[in-house]
Amino acid sequence: KSIERDLEKMKKYCKVIRVLAHTQQKLVHLNQKKAHIMEIQVNGGSTADKVNWAKDNLEKNVSVGNVFGQDEMIDVIGITKGKGFRGVTFRWGTKKLPRKTHKGLRKV
Repeated sequence: KSIERDLEKMKKYCKVIRVLAHTQQKLVHLNQKKAHIMEIQVNGGSTADKVNWAKDNLEKNVSVGNVFGQDEMIDVIGITKGKGFRGVTFRWGTKKLPRKTHKGLRKV
């Protein structure tokens, strides 16, 4: 019941619908065990059509050929991994010199 109510709210109030997708590592044959997770925006049609498409394809295999056409242009957004608050030696990639150097401890 609550899922249906949430879907109705999405159809009524949302303008952009996005789905979470992941790769199947058993089919990719890489040395990586952790799946790639990505957020994909659903385009085309009304908001209700987008929500219905996402609901119909929930927990199903969706191949790339079903979503994208041949020679279709797509927008890609990437985010770098955060490294947190680091010092200048890590940030700029300099070397730490020995303790008894004459002109500073960090050189490029």
